[in-house]
Parts: sequence; C-alpha cells; structure tokens
Amino acid sequence: AAVAGSAVRSRPASPRAVATRASTGDAAPSLLPWLSRVTNDAGLESRVALADGPYGRSLVALRQLTPDEVIFNVPFSLVFAEDDSSSADARNALETSEANVHGDDDGLPWSAEMAMRLLEARAGVDRPELKTWIDSLPSFVSTPPLEYSDEAIEACHDPVAIGEAKEVRAAHLEAAAALRKRLAFVGCDADDLRWAAGALHSRCFTHGPRGTHLAVPGVDMCNHCFENPTAQVRVVTSPDACQGAAATFEIADAEHLENIDKSERFFQLRACEDGVEEGSEITISYGPWPNDPFFLYFGFVPNRNPNDAAALFADAAEIEACASRLGLIDTKAPEEVSISSGSTETDIGRSISSTAARRRMMLTREGIDPEIIEVARLLGVPDWRPLVEGRCLELLRAFPTTLKEDRALLDGGLTDDEAVAVRYRMSKKEVLLGPIAQARAREAAREAETK
Repeated sequence: AAVAGSAVRSRPASPRAVATRASTGDAAPSLLPWLSRVTNDAGLESRVALADGPYGRSLVALRQLTPDEVIFNVPFSLVFAEDDSSSADARNALETSEANVHGDDDGLPWSAEMAMRLLEARAGVDRPELKTWIDSLPSFVSTPPLEYSDEAIEACHDPVAIGEAKEVRAAHLEAAAALRKRLAFVGCDADDLRWAAGALHSRCFTHGPRGTHLAVPGVDMCNHCFENPTAQVRVVTSPDACQGAAATFEIADAEHLENIDKSERFFQLRACEDGVEEGSEITISYGPWPNDPFFLYFGFVPNRNPNDAAALFADAAEIEACASRLGLIDTKAPEEVSISSGSTETDIGRSISSTAARRRMMLTREGIDPEIIEVARLLGVPDWRPLVEGRCLELLRAFPTTLKEDRALLDGGLTDDEAVAVRYRMSKKEVLLGPIAQARAREAAREAETK
C-alpha cells in the first residue's frame, strides 16, 4: 500500500534489490478471487477490483458503494499476526523434528521473526492457506532501514531518523545471521528475509493493548489518504454488528476482543459516510502520524502532511540553554532555577515532570508541546514565542540546504530514494518556518497599527 496523492514509492534501482520471483508478486490478480472464496463472499468481486496506478496497486470500486456499506470482511483466522499460535505450533513441530533448524533465534526483532514465518508459509511449512496472499505481495519495497544506501538515508538531514534507520538495519543483519539455518531450510537467504521484512514493515497494523503487529490480506491493498479517505477499517464480532472501535489509524484497542474466538472476529473494510463513487480508489487513513514512520517504514512521504512535526528540544536543559543563547534569561540566574541535563528531575520549583527532561519536545503545524511553554514559564521567560521562533531559526540554519535549494534538487539528478529523503527534510523545514512566518505577520500588523 502507498499514499494517494503523494510521492511515488521507490522502485528497484540497484543490485541489492531483490529480484522478482515467480512465487512472489505475479499472483496479485488471484488475490480477490481467493479472498472471495475463503470468506464465502460471492459478491466481493462485484464491489471492488485491483488496479495499477501511479502509486502501485490499489483497490477501486466497481460500482457505487453506499455510505457505510461493507466492502469485505477478513476473519482473524486469515490474519498473519506477530503472536500467531498456529505458527508457534508449527515452530514447535520443527524444533522437535530431525531437521531442528532453529538455532539461537530468540529475541529477534518482530519484523525479522514475522518475515521468517512469512517465508516458511510461502514454502508451505507454515500457514499454507495464505500462500495466494503471500504471492500477491510486491516483489520489492524500498524503505530506509533495509534498502536505502547510506547516502540516501543521510539525505534526510535528520540525525534521529538516520540513527533509527541504521539501528534497525543493524538489528536486521544480526537477525539474518541468527536465522541462517531456518532460511536455508526453506531455500531462502538474507535477501529473501530483507524482502519479507520490508513488505511487513509497510503493511502491518498494530492491534490490541500490546500493540501486536499483524497483516490483513486484502486490506493491505488500500492506499493511504489523510483527507477524506473513502473507507475505514473496524474490528467486529460478526459481519453485521460492530463491537470494536473504528480504527482508521491503529486497528482497534478493544481489550475484550482478545477473549473472543478468531472465527468470530473480523476485520471489516467499510465505505465511509459519503460512500464511494464507481471507479474511485478505496483509501484509508494510516493514522495521524508525523512523516517519520511513513518515511522509515512505509517508504514514502505524504504531501503536506498536516500531522508532521519537528523536534525543537531534547529535554528541559536544552530549553534553558537556548533561552540563554537568545538572551531571554539571565545567564547568571540563581542556581535553584537551573536544570541539570544529566538528572531525571528538574530543580525549577520541583514542578517539571521527569518526562519533560527526557523526551523530545515537538512543534507541529498546529502548535507546540505544552511542556515547552511550562518550562519557559518556570525559567522566567516572559513570552515563549520568541524562544520558539529563535529555536526554529537555529534549526533551519543548521540544515546544509535551504528549502529553495531542496525544491531545485527535486527537478532532477536524484535517485527515487534520495528524492523521498529530500521530501522528508523539506516537510520538517516547512514546519519550522511556521512560527517564523507568524512572527513576521505579527510584526507587520504592529507596524501597520503604528502607521
């Protein structure tokens, strides 16, 4: 799945890209007939079809879908889940067999363990009923941790995102080494594992109180749309009565559903309240996230993401240091109003939570983290706005390129992966420019008033 109206996902462009295989990516047209058969829904193929568009495969409406109409149901028994009990049974059988291909592979990242099981299912060792769905998955998914070159990752100019991508890459390489025997047992190698992990990174939902990762056949063909998605996903206990939370971003958090048998639980794709026009794409919202997870794990950057955010401060001590640099507080203030960057508590009136001293504090297109305002108040900063505006200028000046230069770079000369990384940093700069533009507007209004 991708994003409707956004950057095109990257395509294979280097020898590291996993080649298309006869068993992967060629069976997409068989997905909906298979889903219709296994869910006993004879009308499914009269409602929707798969189509190839500018953002990859998508679902489109074959007729007018009425408001809140059920497009299709997928029982939990067909869901590929992180904590799949049937997969655990298959693993136990393998461990006690003569093959005993499982080595020291405990404690793997969720995506590596799920990717290994996906390859085992493709080989018929585990969950053979899902092979048609697995064969329909794209033959290549480009995401920063698994497929980008170092140069492409670093083009995002965000140290935190770069660090996370490289940490995930290192963890995946360790997992591939630990899974060597299991991979060989099903005729696969590290490239296959990377392909499977990338496919799962870009397609999994999280579900339930523990945030369990799972992939839902059919629903995973829906592309993302922030504004006016045409459909939504719900968890229901029967095809007709919704018992769970509407879940357009994190598929339900209904703890009581965990105790209901899988055969009685469904993921349900339904048209939104305006219905869906014939020929229109079926889109859902992946959630009100900033661009970071889209970039790192879905492999694209939404255009004009209203939820994107930029980190202004790592902790309360950074706020104090910035306020001092900007001349907003007395650098020789009494010691009792200082903040120790190494402590888990602050000394200012003992009223700033320890969390504020440890987590990054963000700026969005709509506002700022309230902790910034609170810390500024306790530091004696009379108006928090010059603090935020000054910090935004500092961060913008730290970028090696300007927004104008970034736009020029997109006109040519970049790989697909580099272009996605540039779009990521452009959006962060746009967020940082917001308070500066507001400050200039206030100043212009004051000048007009004076005149």
